[in-house]
Amino acid sequence: MRSLLWLALALPLAAAAQQVPGIDLSGPPAEKPPPPAPPERTRAPVQELGTPRPGDALEAAVGVPGERDTALEDRVKAVQRKGFLKRGRLQLTAFATPTWNDAFYQKLGLGGRLAYNLQDSFAVAVSGNYYLVSRTDYVRQGVLAFQSQLLQSQPSYSAMLEGVWSPVYGKAAWLGKSIVHFDFYLVGGLGAVWSATSFEPRNEGPHLAAEFGGGIRFYPTSYLALELAVSAILYPDQKDLAVPGTLQKMISAGFGVSFLYPTGFEYYYP
Repeated sequence: MRSLLWLALALPLAAAAQQVPGIDLSGPPAEKPPPPAPPERTRAPVQELGTPRPGDALEAAVGVPGERDTALEDRVKAVQRKGFLKRGRLQLTAFATPTWNDAFYQKLGLGGRLAYNLQDSFAVAVSGNYYLVSRTDYVRQGVLAFQSQLLQSQPSYSAMLEGVWSPVYGKAAWLGKSIVHFDFYLVGGLGAVWSATSFEPRNEGPHLAAEFGGGIRFYPTSYLALELAVSAILYPDQKDLAVPGTLQKMISAGFGVSFLYPTGFEYYYP
C-alpha cells in the first residue's frame, strides 16, 4: 500500500521534469547577436556662394538689413570710404614760407606749387619761390666781428621739380558737428636757387639745390585745402672768392591754400 502511494507521487514529478527543457552543455556556446548600428548623422546641405538664403527676398522687399548684413556692417564700420579723391586732378597751392635759421637776413618766401596727382597718394609737382630779404641788426655786428667776411647767402629765387607722397589720410571732428578730412605728406625734389652771386658782378648763374620737407593739409571741402608745411632747401654758395664756398640751408615753416581742379570727382573703389 505504501509502495503504491510513493509511485502515485513520483509519476507526476517525472512528467513535469520532461516538459521543462534543461541547459545543453554538450554543444559549443551560442554566439551573441551583433550590437545595433548607430543611427546615421545627417549633415546640413552646404549653401553655395552666391545662392540666395531663405529670407533674403523678404529682406530685399522690405528694405531692412538682415542678420548677415548687420554683422558685415559691424566688421567694416571703421573702414569708410574717403570724402574725396585726388587721382587725375590738378592741385594748385599758394604759400608763404618765412625762414627761421638765419639771424642776419630774414627771408620770406612767396610762391606756389602746381601738382598733378598720378595716384590718390602720389603727385609730381613744380614749385617756385620769390624771396624778400631784409637785413637785421646782427649784420653790422657780424661784419665787425668777422672783418667783412660774413658768409651769408642772400637768395632771390628758387625753382624745384618735386615728388609729393601722402601716406596718411584721416578724418577729425570739428567742434563736434562737422567732419574735416586731412592728410600728411612728404615732399622731396631737385632744382636751383638764384642768389646775390648769381647776378652782377659775379654772374655765377643758378646754384644746384635740393629740397625736402613735409606738412599737413586740412580739407574743409572736396576741392579746398589749408596747408601747414616745414621744408629745407640746401644749396652751395660762395659769397667771397677769397674763402671756400659753404653749404647754405634755408629752413622755413609756413602756411598755404590749395585748390583742386576739377572741383568734382567720380568715386571709385580700388
